[in-house]
Amino acid sequence: MRDLEKVNVLTRGESTIIGGVCSGLADYYHLRKNGLRMAFIISSLFLAIPVIIYIVLWLALPKYPSTQAMKRHLRRKALQQKSNAS
Repeated sequence: MRDLEKVNVLTRGESTIIGGVCSGLADYYHLRKNGLRMAFIISSLFLAIPVIIYIVLWLALPKYPSTQAMKRHLRRKALQQKSNAS
């Protein structure tokens, strides 16, 4: 079984300005948050697609208080599946 401490989960970020999507993506892909936000703002001025993608991701990505909470959730789920299989 994989080490659950090393699991990287894509969620909405903790440091939010609007919905936390840019922050979550930056954390997941190890990018700079403000750089991703600026790229989003600049591309949104010329195209509508980034705004649509942002809204879809805002609705689709789970909001957890922290990545640690998600890791605990995954650990409980893995242990539950393991006990059900036994």
